[in-house]
This record gives sequence, C-alpha cells and structure tokens, in this order.
Amino acid sequence: MNYKIINKQVFEQAQLRSVSDVPFTEEELEHGMKLVVAKKDENLTLYLVEIDGHKKFEVRWDDSSEIFSGWYSAWDNFLWCLNIVDPQDDGLK
Repeated sequence: MNYKIINKQVFEQAQLRSVSDVPFTEEELEHGMKLVVAKKDENLTLYLVEIDGHKKFEVRWDDSSEIFSGWYSAWDNFLWCLNIVDPQDDGLK
C-alpha cells in the first residue's frame, strides 16, 4: 500500500455509507479531516470537508485541490494522483 490511512473509522464509513453524521472538531471544520496521505508525497492527501453544511471530499496535492460530492469520484482522483507520485511496477519490462 503506497498510502497511509489517517482516520480508519471515517475512511471505512465513507466506502459503505454516508458521512453526513461524522462530527468535526473546530479545527476540522476550518481545515478538514485528513483521511488518507500518500507515503511518498505527504502533500497528496484526501480530506473530508464541510462546505455550506454538506460533507464533501477534497483531494489536495501541492497547491491544487479538487472537491467531490461522492466517495468514489474522490477516491478515483486520489488514486490517479497517487499513481503519478508513486507509479506501481506492473511487472512489464
């Protein structure tokens, strides 16, 4: 695994059901809740954020970020970025 899960409980919940009931601390409301970080580039992260009262996912990498309403879109984007940061050897030479 080339990423590290920071908040396993919310990470697993996001894959199975809504995260609308996830409570945030004051700091998480301001900065987001970090869920996953790339091992080779800690600037690549997946956050749960609250925007206008709705929970959304945000993929942050260096100075860019992208907001997603759904888990699968956010996760696909995170994995796409992760493949650029840390390409996995597929065994083909």
